[in-house]
Amino acid sequence: MSLLKNATIDEYTTIDEYITMSGFSLLPDVFATIFPFYIVLNRDLEMVHVGPVLQRLYPDILENKDFQTKFQIKRPNVVANFDAIRAHPRSLFLLESLDNGMQLKGQIIYVDYEEVILFLGSPWITDTNLMSNFKLKVSDFALHDPVADFLFLLQAQTTSLKDAKRLADKLAKQKIEIRKALIQEKELSSLKTRFITTASHEFRTPLGIISSSTGLLEDYDHKLDRPKKLKHWQRIQSAVKHMTTLLEDILLIYQTDAGKLECKRSEFDLIGFCRELVEELEISSNAEGRFNLTMTHADADISLVDGCLVWMDSKLVRQILTNLLSNAIKYTLGDNQVQFDIICTQKTVTFQIADRGIGISADDRVRLFESFHRGTNVNNIPGTGLGLSIVKRCVDLQGGTIDLTSEVDVGTTFIVNLPLQ
Repeated sequence: MSLLKNATIDEYTTIDEYITMSGFSLLPDVFATIFPFYIVLNRDLEMVHVGPVLQRLYPDILENKDFQTKFQIKRPNVVANFDAIRAHPRSLFLLESLDNGMQLKGQIIYVDYEEVILFLGSPWITDTNLMSNFKLKVSDFALHDPVADFLFLLQAQTTSLKDAKRLADKLAKQKIEIRKALIQEKELSSLKTRFITTASHEFRTPLGIISSSTGLLEDYDHKLDRPKKLKHWQRIQSAVKHMTTLLEDILLIYQTDAGKLECKRSEFDLIGFCRELVEELEISSNAEGRFNLTMTHADADISLVDGCLVWMDSKLVRQILTNLLSNAIKYTLGDNQVQFDIICTQKTVTFQIADRGIGISADDRVRLFESFHRGTNVNNIPGTGLGLSIVKRCVDLQGGTIDLTSEVDVGTTFIVNLPLQ
């Protein structure tokens, strides 16, 4: 289908010349393929025809044909009437939709024999995000439209930037993961070193005791009386118990780290349990009379004389209290007492253990619950550095909390809160 009637054109004919030829006939279907956003205005500034894309974007655009109810001229600064507009055939026109603010950039061409003005342009888009706001697609633009090329370039640039950002984020995450892995590797190496050092030191003494006592029993059995033999057997048993405890502590650390240790609650009498535990520790630690045990209930009307039934994991509670009470005795100066308070409520149990010992420095508190870590002021006091690490794990397994206050050479108070549910 031809756009011209009795008109001759060649490759040198411009758009202006082509449209203003006397034989030109406005055939919207063909014209729309070349200029999908065109607007045709008559002398009354009524929109006679519009491009198919504008028709899709504004379905009611031709119902009220008045140009000024749909668009305003942002550039150039001209009065909105036919003669004023047609007086600027070479000017760049910028129209803005009154419906959604979309701007159209293009040129005005006056067709004298049809007595109409043609606006030939396309949306002025500088951000591809605006396309979805205006319900536009790149395919809406004519192939010869430089805006389409620009939009393709923007989309390619946006895609490249997103890909680059995605890659940068991935590399950053990998860098963080590698850094964490290196830190964990260093911590693991340090842990292994501390374990080997501690284990070799802690096992050396009891093994030496076992070796010397069994040697004496073997070589001088016929010369030793019963009390001396019994003393050596007790030394051997104590050494074996010490090594067994160390191995059990290491196993417990492994079980908690591997997620194999569970909180198994059962009903038991907390008061009787704590009294028996204190008696055991007084005997094993040679600390008779050094624990001052008090038991109270937040509700003053409830007496704990006859006991207090609780629903907790007794094995985990034993680990917590045994380690805290043993440490309190071990690090307490002289024969000072250790205050052991139990405070019960309807929902929680609080254990408060206060000693007048060597205390814990601020620097040591940072790593207090790390396995094999010991305070810098323990000097020659024996220990493995596992006790508080085990306490923390047992408290966490029961959903509790542990806090402390401490002052070097004054003493330390540990406060453990455990839920009863």
